[in-house]
Amino acid sequence: WGYSIAAASLGIRHSVKGMQIEPNAYAGTKDGFEKGYQIFHYTYGIEYRLNGSPQGFNTIGEWSLDKRHYGGAYPPPNLDPPPKQANPSTKWLHAAWNEAITEAGDTWPATNAMGTVGWRREGATADEIQKSALASAVVGSHWTWAGIKTLSFLPAGALKTPWGVGKWGIALRPKGLPACAPPGECLYIDFSGAAHHASFDLSAGTFLSTRVGDGEEVIGKRL
Repeated sequence: WGYSIAAASLGIRHSVKGMQIEPNAYAGTKDGFEKGYQIFHYTYGIEYRLNGSPQGFNTIGEWSLDKRHYGGAYPPPNLDPPPKQANPSTKWLHAAWNEAITEAGDTWPATNAMGTVGWRREGATADEIQKSALASAVVGSHWTWAGIKTLSFLPAGALKTPWGVGKWGIALRPKGLPACAPPGECLYIDFSGAAHHASFDLSAGTFLSTRVGDGEEVIGKRL
């Protein structure tokens, strides 16, 4: 910006073609688009539904590539690819992220942040709860959180906590949590601006929650 203002004030003119591109999920980019630009300005989150259609504006997608997710922790390796219907600029940026992480090798910091799937957390629907054995067992139940009462899993993905309301639902592909890998299930428990993934031992009436970002663990017990 400083150079641009100084050049303009001195009457210096430039001829610039294809300086930069700022594509999102709606961008009509074609294969080879990157050859026509000097800079890929990664401004917008790129948000898709898993069926390949754009999720919409000012919302988080079922598949989401957004730098804003990683203010507190590094993105994990092997980010899940975008839907096959995604535009070429989305596929190019996804490949660039994975390449950078791979090239960093062992110097890439350990992280428990989510990848490109799982950031859209709108609360479990009645249909989603019905299809999940874990969610069906938990809905309507009440628990402690680090010994503090009461964390309540209400219908429609509503969460009531001592610190205010939140949302809960089925966690999709959380990274670094073996207990959540299929056929296992985990839930997300989000409140007070923090996201958590929780694995449950229903027979013991306990859960172990891991906070996304810093990995802080909390034990919950059923009341």
